[in-house]
Formats: sequence, C-alpha cells, structure tokens
Amino acid sequence: MKRVILTTLIALALAKGWAGAGPSPTAGFLRIAIPREEGSLNPYTYQSGYPGWLLMTLVYDTLYYPDLDNVPQPWLARDARPSQGGRVWTVTLRPGLRWHDGRPLTAEDVKFTFEYVKKFTHARWTPQAADIERIEVQDSLTVVFRLTKPVAWFRQLPLADLPLLPKHIWEGVTEPGRFHNTVGSGPYRLVEAQPPQFYRLVANDAYFAGRPRVRELVLPIVADASVSFNAMQAGEVDANTRYLLPELMAQFQRIPGLRVVRGPGFASTILQFNLEHPLLRDVRLRRAIAHAINTQLMVRLLMLGFAEVGAPGYLHPASPLYNPAVRFVPSKARAVALLNEAGYEDRNRDGIREASDGSPLRFSLLARSGDPIRIRTADLIRTWLKDIGIEVQVRVMDDPSIISLVWPDFDVCKGRRFDMVIFGWSAPVMTRPNALTQMFHSDCRIGTINIGGYRNPEFDRLAELHAATTDARRQRELVFRMQEIVARDMPIHTLFYPDVLLAYWQTKYDGWAFQKGQGILNKLSFVSAPR
Repeated sequence: MKRVILTTLIALALAKGWAGAGPSPTAGFLRIAIPREEGSLNPYTYQSGYPGWLLMTLVYDTLYYPDLDNVPQPWLARDARPSQGGRVWTVTLRPGLRWHDGRPLTAEDVKFTFEYVKKFTHARWTPQAADIERIEVQDSLTVVFRLTKPVAWFRQLPLADLPLLPKHIWEGVTEPGRFHNTVGSGPYRLVEAQPPQFYRLVANDAYFAGRPRVRELVLPIVADASVSFNAMQAGEVDANTRYLLPELMAQFQRIPGLRVVRGPGFASTILQFNLEHPLLRDVRLRRAIAHAINTQLMVRLLMLGFAEVGAPGYLHPASPLYNPAVRFVPSKARAVALLNEAGYEDRNRDGIREASDGSPLRFSLLARSGDPIRIRTADLIRTWLKDIGIEVQVRVMDDPSIISLVWPDFDVCKGRRFDMVIFGWSAPVMTRPNALTQMFHSDCRIGTINIGGYRNPEFDRLAELHAATTDARRQRELVFRMQEIVARDMPIHTLFYPDVLLAYWQTKYDGWAFQKGQGILNKLSFVSAPR
C-alpha cells in the first residue's frame, strides 16, 4: 500500500508538468526522497538538522558557507574582517544581491536578521547573536558588528550558519513559528509544499552565483525506510537523503547506473540519559550501563562495519579537535563491579537490581519508528542490560512524539520527560567549534541542545573560557579538557557514527559534491562557489 501511495505521488508530480531530467552533469528534474516533514522550510519552521537545515539553505543564504572540508568561505559576503582583537567585525556584501521577489538584499537586511533573532528566540540562532552588542550599517553593502567579547569563530558561527531574512517581509512578524513565507535569496525557491506528501523547489535563474544545474527538485516525504529504499531501487526516486542500510550496500552496488558513495559520517547515534532522573543522576550507574554495551560488536552486528565506534568525549576521530587520549573500553565485568560497589543489588531475586531505597533499575528507552538501526540498537541494549540486572522497556515512537518528551518545542529550557533515548545529532553539529558547549553547558540559553540536563560547573567554566579565547592552541587545549570531563561524567554514551552511505542514480545526475562528514545534499551540489 505504501509503495502504491509513493508511485501515485510521483505520477501526480509528472502530471503537473514537472520536466523530465537530462543526463549528468545537469538535469531538468530530480526526485530526492526525504524521511520527514520539514515545516515550511524557512529558518523558524524547518525541523531537523539533517536534511532540514540543508534543504532550508537551498532557499535561504548565509553570509559565509562551508566548503567541502567544512571551512567557511565567503558567500553573500565578499569578506569579513576582524579588528580590535576580534571584538569588531566588518562585513562587506557582494553587489547586486536580490531576494526571490526581486527586491535588493542589502546591509539593512543583515542588521535586521541578527536583531530579529535576538528578539524572537530560536534555539539555534538566538545564542549565536548573544554576544552582539550593536550593529551599524555604514552603507548598502557594509555592516559592522560590535561584540561584547572576542568571538574567534565568528565566520563560522553565526556568519556561515544564520540564514538571512528579508526585512521587508519579516519586520512585522511577531510569531515567527507560525509564519510560513519562504522568500529567501538562495539558489532555489519553494513553490509548493504539501506535507506530508512532498515539497517542490524551482531554480532561481537570477541567482548571483549562477543558474543552478538542476532545474527542479521534488522532495517526496517517505517516512518508512524500506519503502524509501525500494523506491530507490525501482528508480521512482533519483536520490535519497536517508543513509543506506549497511545490509543493502552490496545489493545497491550491483545495480547498473546506481552509484553508492561512502565516507566518514559526522552524524552520531548516542544513548542519551536524563540526568534529572533520580537514579540516572548517579554517574556510577551511567558508567555501568555504558560498560555493558559492547559498541565494537554493535558496529559489526548492526552496521556491518560501516560505522566508527563512538568516542567517549563525543567528537569524531576525524574531527580536528578530537582528543585521542580519551578512551573507553567496555567491560561486562566492570559493569557488574560498578553496580555492586554502588550498592545496586537484586534483593528480591526477580532478576532486577534495586537501589538502596528499593527502587528497581527499570527504565524506558525510546527509539524512533521508521529507523530500523535505532530500533535494533535499542533491542541490543535491552538484551545486554538485562544480563547485568537492569530492565529496559523499549518504546518505539514517531519522531514528533519523541521530540515532545525529549526536546519539547526544540527548547531545552522547557525540560524533559524521559529516562533514556536512542538519539543522535546531525553532522553539522560536529563541525561547530562550540559543539560541546551547546551540548553540555548547564545554562539552557547556552547549552541549547543539552537535552539531558547535564550540569557541571567545571565544564561550564572551561566552555566560557573557550568562547572568549582567540588563540587556536589554547582553544584546542580547552576542548581536549572538555572531552575529558564529558568522558568522565558520561551524560551521554556515544555509540557510533554511521558512515555516510548514500545512493543516487548516476545516469540521472552526477554533479553531486561530497561534503566531509555530511554527504551530498548541499549547495555545492547544485551551484559553484561564487568568486
């Protein structure tokens, strides 16, 4: 039935007159399957880091944009020059920029955007503008940011991350989460949104960096992974944003015209603890749970080796800030010893250990429906924890339901209502210089993705020093120390980083550009970097 629905959707798209595609390296029409709804794809309504943020940046531009090595490069901005020790940044725009409606994009729009996100809170954008004291427009192409303190990574955050909003459209908007206008300046215009069915993007022929190489992108929403991969094999979609299941690799590689690309992935799969839970506050219990989970075996069983075993400090071994001295070797014997030392015993002989107050070590573990890998991960963890006297009840739920419990309204200040969850952060998180700060700082306005409620004054102090440090060597030292603290306190247990395994029909379009750790869905797959 699901297959019929998808086929009907594609037929409907073609009936509307959406052009057929040509061969590589350009195409008239591409169908790219996405796994979920992404709001109206504007900066206040998109939902996920992957693929939502990446799709949104096809419609909205940033001042800088990460190259294929994730180094921010000038995009709408011609340059950004720091002065006064990094407390002042002068940004110069390229001439002739325009919004999708033809109105000029000027320094006034830049000033408006940064002031808007300070006024109307968004978990991702607002913290990036927190250190901006004031903004001055010198002329239509020049804007000056005066900061309260030096921000060494200002080009990356916020210049290469915060999408610009057109002042003439947004200046009267007071409820941005309910506003669905999508006039941006990017290489594509959103011309049709029919969630939960599809989105349709059409090339912006007047784009300043040149006409996009693909005329139209149709994004069918296919929540079920098996349906998505079946559609890929049948040629009903031309590319898929969902990472290929490892067991399908050999099968897909044998299909003529279908190409599979592989690379290290910066997305993560983690076991997230709720540190406000009365039992999970105990680091000895968290460490015992982590020791019981054989992540190396997990990667072999679930990922068939197509993943990197998780690092206890969270950062991927391919990250330039990874601390190789921080290690964790799981051991069932150590898990049992930790539980015994902490006084967790099976006093009533029912196979479940209890705390000293009689509370059983019984927890729920959330896993996202439609994601076979996460469901299997949860089942493996349940089996291993049962073996050491901890009962886990796996609850499979759709993504919005999990978010409502773990990260309500995407705002960690609103608390949390869960025990443990198989979660993950998209690849862009790993590339941020302040990723650990956002994940673990105790102030919810700074630790904007600290969904577990972790608190450690020493970590906070180091994170704040890191934010104010412009010396690269000192920054590295601080991030190394922060990883040591995360590994010791274990607010999360990083299980693995899935390799990027993406399939596309090479005969349909072969202009894809692989961005390190993230994959092929990015601006550089459709337009060349501006000169």
